[in-house]
Amino acid sequence: MIPTKHTLQSGFSAVELLITLFIASIFLFAGFQLYTQVTRDSKDAGYTSKLSGMLYEKLQTATSTATAAYPNGCVSASASSSTNSEQVEGIGSVTFTTTVSCPQGASASADLFLIKVKASYTSNGVAKELEHAIYAN
Repeated sequence: MIPTKHTLQSGFSAVELLITLFIASIFLFAGFQLYTQVTRDSKDAGYTSKLSGMLYEKLQTATSTATAAYPNGCVSASASSSTNSEQVEGIGSVTFTTTVSCPQGASASADLFLIKVKASYTSNGVAKELEHAIYAN
């Protein structure tokens, strides 16, 4: 019988290949989760930016309305609250609540209003709110 000579071949064994594929799949899964989270956060930031601009406009309108309607300052009749819903493109139905109040009390003679505007909406099944406020005289 003639002895056979086995030569070593370079390359990956099946076990090394499986371990490499397993580690690569972990990295791919983690990358996909990171991509999904970044996309979701970007979408929420876009919603916040768009609604923030709308809230600022509504705040300026409410400020000019309140100060023009009550030029002598904040009295009990000037405290009010109003709610309306609007369809905002890309976001859906948004409920805006505007509140005008007298921060120093209705009996105070200060010419000061506290005006708050709040937006409530639902994003991915989660209720969210954004609010802006300003003191005006």
